[in-house]
Amino acid sequence: MIKKITLSVCFILAMVSLAIAQKGKVAINPQLPGWLQKVNVVNSKPAYKNIQDGYYLFLFEKQNNIETKEQYSHIIREISNGTGVQNGSEISVSYDPSYEKLVFHKLTIWRDNKPMNKLSLQNFKILQNEKELSRFIYSGLYTAYLILDDIRKGDRIEYAYTIKGSNPVFPKYSNTIYFEGNSQIVNVYNNLIFKPGRNIQTKNFNDVPALKKSVVNGLNVFEWQNSMTKTYPANDFEPSDYDPFARVQVSEYNNWQEIVDWGLSLQKYNSKNSAIINEKVAELKLKAKGNKEKYLELATRFVQDEIRYMGIEIGEYSHRPNSPEKILKQRYGDCKDKSTLLCNLLNANGINAYSVFLSTYLKKETASLLPSPSIFNHETVVVEFDDRKIYIDPTVANQRGSVFNNYFPYTAKVLVIKNGNKELTETTQQNLGKLKSLVVFNVGDTVNTSKSTLRITSYYSNNYADNFRENLNTDGADNIEKSYVKYYSNLYPGLTIKEPIEIQDNETENIITVTEHYEIDSLWTRSETDQSKRLAYFYGDLINDQIISIKKFRNAPLSLKFPCTIEQEVRIILPEVWDFKNENINIDNDNYRFLYSAKAKSNTLTLTYYYQNFTSVLQPNNINDYIKDSKEILNTLSYGIYWNGTGPVENDGLNLKLLSIAFLVFLLSVFIAFYLYTRKTAFNLEAVKNAWRLGGWLALPGIGITLNPVIILVNALKQGIYTDKVWQGIQLNTHSLLLNLSVIFTVVFNVILFVFSIFILISFYKRRDLFPKYYIGFLIFSFLVTLLDTVASIYINKLVNNEVLGASEFYSVLRIGIFAAIWITYLLKSERVKQTFVFSYPDSEWRKAVVQDLNENFRINNLEQKENIIKEQETIDTEENERL
Repeated sequence: MIKKITLSVCFILAMVSLAIAQKGKVAINPQLPGWLQKVNVVNSKPAYKNIQDGYYLFLFEKQNNIETKEQYSHIIREISNGTGVQNGSEISVSYDPSYEKLVFHKLTIWRDNKPMNKLSLQNFKILQNEKELSRFIYSGLYTAYLILDDIRKGDRIEYAYTIKGSNPVFPKYSNTIYFEGNSQIVNVYNNLIFKPGRNIQTKNFNDVPALKKSVVNGLNVFEWQNSMTKTYPANDFEPSDYDPFARVQVSEYNNWQEIVDWGLSLQKYNSKNSAIINEKVAELKLKAKGNKEKYLELATRFVQDEIRYMGIEIGEYSHRPNSPEKILKQRYGDCKDKSTLLCNLLNANGINAYSVFLSTYLKKETASLLPSPSIFNHETVVVEFDDRKIYIDPTVANQRGSVFNNYFPYTAKVLVIKNGNKELTETTQQNLGKLKSLVVFNVGDTVNTSKSTLRITSYYSNNYADNFRENLNTDGADNIEKSYVKYYSNLYPGLTIKEPIEIQDNETENIITVTEHYEIDSLWTRSETDQSKRLAYFYGDLINDQIISIKKFRNAPLSLKFPCTIEQEVRIILPEVWDFKNENINIDNDNYRFLYSAKAKSNTLTLTYYYQNFTSVLQPNNINDYIKDSKEILNTLSYGIYWNGTGPVENDGLNLKLLSIAFLVFLLSVFIAFYLYTRKTAFNLEAVKNAWRLGGWLALPGIGITLNPVIILVNALKQGIYTDKVWQGIQLNTHSLLLNLSVIFTVVFNVILFVFSIFILISFYKRRDLFPKYYIGFLIFSFLVTLLDTVASIYINKLVNNEVLGASEFYSVLRIGIFAAIWITYLLKSERVKQTFVFSYPDSEWRKAVVQDLNENFRINNLEQKENIIKEQETIDTEENERL
C-alpha cells in the first residue's frame, strides 16, 4: 500500500537522518577486542551441490560480551564460481547509530594464499534503510555498504567488525543465536560472555550444537561450535512461524510478569490534566450521548482512521510509545502510539482497555519461547466490556459495523499489559466475513452473432468489506473499474463495459455491494481442433485465486489463505433449452471445504462454488491430500460448453446408440462379405494351371489395398463421431433430424467400407476370380460415398452455421475419382489382371482338378513311353534278323 508523506514529515525525517548520519559513520580500528576467545576451525569445503549463489561461508563467527555491550563478527566467504563473483562481492552491516557504533577491524581478500588489504574508510557508503520507510516506519537503522572490486573465482573475502552499544529501552539481555542457514556453513562459532551473577537462561530449538561452559578471567563463557551445518532449502508459502533451523534463545528475563511490568513502565503518562486529551474525550462523549458502546466505537474509528500510521522509532522509541498528548497533536503514530492513545481515550470514560504485545511472525509459537520483550513486533488493544474481551488493532483502518464484530487479524499467543498479569493469552482470528458473488451470463447465439451480456453482483462482508473499503479509499472507484475491465477482458476477449460500476457501502452492517455490467462480442470462440465448433468457457475465478498450486510433497508446512470464505454462483442463461447432466463434488475435511454443483433448469445452467479454509497452516501430513484435492478443485473451476451441444467440453464418453448401430452394420456387412466370398464359381483349369503371380503394376494398388483397412479405421476414430458429446450436441438443435441422419450415414458407410476393404484385401492376395469386379465396385462405391458426404457437409454447414464452404472441400473427391478411373481402366484392360485373378471358390475343387490333370498327364506320358520302348526294341530285333 502506498501513501503520501507530508512535506513537514519529510523535513523532520531529513533533519533526523542528517544528524544521525553525521554521528553514525564507520570507524576503523585494526586492534581486535581483548576479550575475544580463540576459535579453532576445520579446513574443509562443502560439496558443490550444497553451494548456493556461487559462494559459501567458510567461517561464521559471532562473540557477544554482555558486560561491555559488544558484538564481534568475523566472516570468511569463499567465491566458488562466476555467480559468486556477482552475488558475493558486497559487504553490508546494519546498525542503529543512535545507540550503536560500528568499528571495522579487517577486510582482506585472500588470493593464492596471499592477503590484500581492502579496508579503507572512504570506500564505505552509509545508506538509510528504506525497507522500513516503505512501511511508514522510520527506524533509524543505517547500513554500512561496500562494493569490492576485482573479485575473482577462488578468492576468500575475510572481514571482521564490532558493534558497540545496546538499546537502552531493554533493561536485560535477550537474543536468539542461529547455527544454520539456507546454505551450508563450514565453521560456525557463537559465544556469550557475562558476569557470574547474571541469570542467563537458554532454550534450544532443533539440533543445537553442544554447549561448552567455562570461566575466563572471572567471566562466564558459553560457547557453541559446529561444522558442516545442515541446509534447509526454502519452500514457497511457508508459514511465518515455521523455523527448522538449529538455534538457541537466550534471555535474562525470568517470567512474563517481568515483561508486563516493563511494558507498564513505558506507558507511565498522566493525561488527566491534558487539555487536548480532555477536549477529545468530551467531544466523543457528546457524540455518544452517554452510550458507552457507541463511545467505544467512535474512539476506535477515530484512532484507526484519523490518526495516520507513521512511526519514528529511533533508539528507545523502537519500543517506548510517545505520549498520548503528542500523538493527538501530531495526528500520526505507529502501532504502540495508536494503541496507547486508544487506551487513554477509553480509560478516560471508564472503559477498561489495555495494550497487547504480540508477534505477527511467531503467533501461537510465542508460547514456546522464553520470556523476552524483543520477541514482540506489534502492539494492539484489548477492551473489557460487559464481560467481553474485544481485541482491536488500531492500525487497521476503514473497519465498520459493530465494534463487537471487529475483525482481529491474528490467532496468536499475546501478552496483555495489565497490572498483575503473569501469562500469555490466546486470541482467535475469527472467520466472520464472506465474499459472495452472483455472475449472470445472458448468452447470445452464433447464428445471428448477437452479443452476450454479463452482470456481476458481489457482496463483501466484515473483513472482506474492510479490505475492499481500504482499496477503494486508496485506488478510487475509477481505477478499480479499470482493473476489473482489464481482468475480465483477458477471460472474455471483446468485453466492454456497459454501465459504470456501482458501489454501495452499508457501514452499519459492514457490507459492501458491487455491481458490474458488461457486454461481450465474442463469447463463442472457434475450437482449435474443429473450426466448425464454437466453444464458451465459464470460470469460478474467485476460488481459483485462493488455491495454492504445489506439485510435490514437502516436509515444510503450507500457509493457506486465511480467513477465506467464498461463495460464487455462475448463472448461464442460454438462447434455447439444452440438456445438461447434473454434477456434484464435495471435498470436506478438518482443513478446508469445497462444494461444487452444476444444475440445469429450462434454459439456465447454474454453477455453484463454495470454498472455505478452516486453518491458516496445513501440516506436512496433509500435503499429499491437498495436492490431490487442489488439482480436482482447479479442474472444476472451468466449465466449457459448445454450440449445438451441451455439457462440459471434456465429456468424451462413448455413445452406446452409435456403437450399437455400428455393431449391427458390422455384423451384416461381414455376413454379406462372407456370402459373396464363399459363393461357388466355375474355374478354367488351363487358366489356373498357368496363373500369373502378383507383380508388375499390380504392386501399386496392392499397397493401397493393404493399407486401406487401417486408414479407414483411423479416419473414423479421428472424426470422434462415436463420442457422447456429438450425439448429445445435435439432439435439441433445430435441424436435429438432418444432423442425426448425417451422423448415422457416416457411421454406416464407414463400417461398410472397413469390412469390404478387408474383403478386397483377402481377395487380392488369394487372387480370386471375383477380385476385379468387386474391387471396381469398391472404388466406385468409395467415390460415390465421398462425393455424397462432401455435398451433405456443405449443405448442412450452410443450413446450420450459415457458412459456405469453398471448393477445397472437393479435393478429396477429385483425388479418389482420379485414382478410381485409372485403376478401373487398368483392371478392365490388363492382360496381367486376366491371367492373375483366376482362382475360384472353393479351393478344393480347382486344386482337385489340377491334381487329376497332372495324374492323367503322367499316365499318358508313361504309356507313350512304353510304346516307344517296344517299338524301338522291335526295330532293333528286325534289323538283327535281317543281318543274320
